[in-house]
Amino acid sequence: MVTDDSNGVGAASSSTDPQTDDRLVDIDALSSGWGLLTQQADEVIDDTTTAVEVVSHLDLSTYARDDPYPEWHDSKPFEPMLRAILLGELDDASDAAVHRTLDADPETAVALGFDPADVPDQSTLSRARTNRFADLERTIKVSSQQIRTLAARRGSPIGAPSPDADSASTESTDSSKRTVNRLIRGKTREVLDELTTVVFPAIEFDRSDAATYDDEELLLLETLLGVTGTAANGGAETYGDYVNPDPDVDDPFFADGPTGETLLEAIKDLEIEDITEMVNRGAARVLTRAKPTIEFEQPAMIAIDMTYIAYYGEREELVRVQGAPEDKSYDWCHKVATASIVGDNVLFTVAMVPIGDPDDHDADAYAGEKKSYRVGGVVRRLVDIVEKRANLRIRRVYADREFHAADVVAALEERGLFYVIPAARDDRIKRFIARMNEDVDGQKQVTVQDEYGIYGPVKHSGGVRKRAETTLVGLPPDEDRDQTQVFLTNLDVNDEIRLDRRSTRRRIKRYTRRGGIENSYGGIKQFAPWTTSREYAVRLFHFGFAMLLYDMWLLVDLLVQRSLGIVEFRTKPRVIAPRFRGFLRRRLVTLI
Repeated sequence: MVTDDSNGVGAASSSTDPQTDDRLVDIDALSSGWGLLTQQADEVIDDTTTAVEVVSHLDLSTYARDDPYPEWHDSKPFEPMLRAILLGELDDASDAAVHRTLDADPETAVALGFDPADVPDQSTLSRARTNRFADLERTIKVSSQQIRTLAARRGSPIGAPSPDADSASTESTDSSKRTVNRLIRGKTREVLDELTTVVFPAIEFDRSDAATYDDEELLLLETLLGVTGTAANGGAETYGDYVNPDPDVDDPFFADGPTGETLLEAIKDLEIEDITEMVNRGAARVLTRAKPTIEFEQPAMIAIDMTYIAYYGEREELVRVQGAPEDKSYDWCHKVATASIVGDNVLFTVAMVPIGDPDDHDADAYAGEKKSYRVGGVVRRLVDIVEKRANLRIRRVYADREFHAADVVAALEERGLFYVIPAARDDRIKRFIARMNEDVDGQKQVTVQDEYGIYGPVKHSGGVRKRAETTLVGLPPDEDRDQTQVFLTNLDVNDEIRLDRRSTRRRIKRYTRRGGIENSYGGIKQFAPWTTSREYAVRLFHFGFAMLLYDMWLLVDLLVQRSLGIVEFRTKPRVIAPRFRGFLRRRLVTLI
């Protein structure tokens, strides 16, 4: 499972041709024709998903960087406006109808990222469509058509006529909805209080005791940046508006909170290892609070992921910059590995490890060919953090495709852990797929190959290639996946008879289903500030703190479910992220 922090629509945005290509509308979900918006929508759409839920799920941060309106422009925020335009396209609603919906239904306004008291009117939406989003016209139209087609296939109500203002108003007064809203507000207040008393103390800046602003004020500013997705300087101005909304400019002691530069300089003074330690300490504290609510087996299952953070500068200018995977729209990136505890009702992040610097790992243990990191070493570090810092016993691991390596298999085997890892689709795997068992109709069947060898350097091998044995499992396409999937595992699996094949599919899919929850909840980066800083400490701190906010959001969602008495395995949050950020932002005002 890979979290991509550079989500966007894709190459279609470069075209100014408003005409859509009908060939893109009906293609397969896993083909190259799907835009990145559609790929994101694919993660959440089922027969109950609404257009509001889809647009709220989309990560539009890539496009915010190309906003033609400068920061000083008196305009509505970029991402909420783009969500509103997409909502209109998906529901085939006019700008006037979109305005009526936002005005009549504060919940929808918050979900899209607006202040319910300041939603755009019809003319604002129309001007934005014509001017602000002119270069994205084709992208919006093609992506919307693809998403509607996907929704129709799955029985989603997306594309059905939007309710009028009266019906929206009636719905918003429904007693059950009021109950949920009260719970969300109450649990958000409760969790935010714990953010300041549980998480903040885990993070310490190396600053003078005589500093004007204390650590808590800097962390409140960082929280504001995360929930608004703004850069440090712009967020600091908003912070100042909250601190002193009616300043006396003649007051010689006039203060409006820490500046963005103050926050950034405090972060830059931190060592990378210290940032990592503090974030993991904070995550352990959040987990302690969440344990009574998370339903997970013991010993636990964890999911290990690789997060890619796009980097657009020159590689020589910054350390820990690596080549991005071929399927990404960018060439260079930072990589951060995370470990999450997998429960029946959530995937809760409990550890992170920044990678890309050989000093992070044992040089003697990984002698030979120079590499910026060894994935086996990353896995060992994450397992140690989870077991020692988070105080969890681990039994099973689901790791994403980048962890297909001999060293990873060796690391998991030496610790006696069961694992499932999607196989990298190299030539050997392609030959395995071609040889998979078939039924009398020529359809691929579940196929198992024991004693499959993976070759590469492992810990203490002196750089010499070693063989690590695993079991290869091929799963044919089904109702959930349109492509054959191949996995590495040490589970007891078999394909001799139909009952064995059914059991094997069930065991593998149990891992993939649980390990893939985050795909539907969205990535950590949706809680990260916007930054152009080339300082790695700044970028890592933003990611780490976003991870903590992400966990706090999951905790709110869990607490709401618990209060409603419906805690269950869910692939979608009850409290969507934009709504949580909206409540959190308003709650922050009272603390600032």
